[in-house]
Amino acid sequence: MKSADIVALAKRLRSSWNTNDPFEIAKKFGIEVLFRDIAIKGFTAQTVKIPGYPTIISINNAFNEKSKKILCAHELGHALLHDESVNYFSITKKNVLTYVERDANLFAVALLIDDETEAQLSGSLVKMENHLLKAILDYNIEYPV
Repeated sequence: MKSADIVALAKRLRSSWNTNDPFEIAKKFGIEVLFRDIAIKGFTAQTVKIPGYPTIISINNAFNEKSKKILCAHELGHALLHDESVNYFSITKKNVLTYVERDANLFAVALLIDDETEAQLSGSLVKMENHLLKAILDYNIEYPV
């Protein structure tokens, strides 16, 4: 999916359902969001999609509510945009050059950002590089100690 289509989808969902809450939107799509007490170092969230089963987003319960919302928005991007079975909210050597992380980051920012803040950006979301999109998300996530 093209960047402009991803931004348009996020804005359409936000407008159609009058919310940017990824938990509400996931529920409308039948995507189950689970909060897990996972002690695996570095685990933030993941999306699991298996044909014939409901899509599940798991979020590490150690994060605060604002961070969980951001993690959910990113994972919702994976759930709606990609066919892969499992996705994690992390940039690794394996996926850093793939489009899937940028797509999910772009979707999350487009869903969560309000129009006033978007208008103040120095550039278009559609043309924003992945490292900037991820920086916006990471800046707003409070990682547990």
